[in-house]
Amino acid sequence: MRLIDEKGKLFGIINVIDLLVILVVLLVVAGAAYKFLAPAAATPPTTVRLEVLIPAVHPETAAMIKVGDRLVAGASYVPVTVKDVRVEPALTTETDSAGRRVIARDPFFKDVYVTLEGETTIPAAQIKMGAQEIRAGREYFVKSLTYELKGTIVKVSLNPAPGNME
Repeated sequence: MRLIDEKGKLFGIINVIDLLVILVVLLVVAGAAYKFLAPAAATPPTTVRLEVLIPAVHPETAAMIKVGDRLVAGASYVPVTVKDVRVEPALTTETDSAGRRVIARDPFFKDVYVTLEGETTIPAAQIKMGAQEIRAGREYFVKSLTYELKGTIVKVSLNPAPGNME
């Protein structure tokens, strides 16, 4: 029995080109199944601690933020809690008698520094908690059941740091 007969069939059963097409299709299907069905590599959870500056807040609103408050994204709670709240007189710029701009403290409005902490996995070069990306300098919405304030992230720390993950 010849390997390929005069009609181009392998063992007299299947055409060689048809066999190659079937093999390519099977490889593509197997690759897609591996990509979509294989379990993702588990990354250990990382504790993310960030400090958010919320400038020029009414004193009554600043008093609403309490240690232990849980944050909300959309209509559900996220695993982020308020760990510390620091309230200071708000910084503002004023013009002095010589016409120079100077930094002054506002006697009414308050700057609120909120320290938040939560756990998340960092599978890529992006930290997300809830639906918000975490990076120093980015805007961050501190939103709970009873208040929503917009601030800027001034500090981010990770424990364990991504380079130290095992």
